Order: sequence, then structure tokens, then C-alpha cells
Amino acid sequence: MAAAQRIKGQEVAIAITVDGSLQTRIDTIQSAEIEFEMELIEEGYLSETSDRVDAVYKLTRINLEGHCNSQAYIELADLLVRRAQRREGSPIRIDVVGTFAFPNGDNPSILLTDVYFESLPLNTGGRQEYTSFTLSGKCSDYKVIV
Repeated sequence: MAAAQRIKGQEVAIAITVDGSLQTRIDTIQSAEIEFEMELIEEGYLSETSDRVDAVYKLTRINLEGHCNSQAYIELADLLVRRAQRREGSPIRIDVVGTFAFPNGDNPSILLTDVYFESLPLNTGGRQEYTSFTLSGKCSDYKVIV
């Protein structure tokens, strides 16, 4: 039996690029979720005893949560708002890359291309709590790089 290839969060790296430039200063990400959203289609036909099922890929979601340790999140939020407003000089494309380092040396990445983001909360819950951020976005295409 082969050794288990489970990985922990310390083996996962998330990077955000804006128009091809890496946003390296956002490095306090606590959690990341990538979801490939599918829709199931079920149809029943005469003379058949069960439905036929098919799947349709809809989009990919990304949810990131972390702590602010520099002005990088505020700068990124400003870029995202300017992009949504279609203001002059705003970024054209924002990508998110998740890289997974397995113990056997496999190092696949999931590249989420041209991500659009929803509301951009910045939360300060109390005097003894770190200021946190959430980035929730969607894209219609992705690439797996092995």
C-alpha cells in the first residue's frame, strides 16, 4: 500500500496576480476554498425506470480569509472597486493561483483566470483581534497545471 499523500495547509500556497504582476504582500491567508460549481440535469423518459443524469460546469468560486499585515489588501480592494467601476487605469485581469505541494514531489497548481470579486469586507472585531479580510470571487475558466 502506498503512503498517504494527504497535505495540510502549510503545503498550500495562494497567490494573486493583477495584470500579470504578483501581489506578494498578501501572505497572511488563513483559509482558502476553491469550488468547481456544477449543475445536475435530471430527465425521466417513458419506458425507463430511473432518471438520466448529466452535469454542466457553471463556474469556479474562490473564497479567501486572512489577516491584514500591510496596506496590500486595501490597495487590492481599491483596484477591484476601480475595475468594477471601469475607471481609467484600472486592472484588466486578476488571477488566483493555488499550489499544492504533495509529499511525493507532485506540485499541481489550479489557476483561476480572470476572477471577479463580490463585496470586500474588512473586519475589525475588537481591540484584541486582528483585522481580517475576506475575498469571495468567481470565474468562468480555470486551468490545472501539473
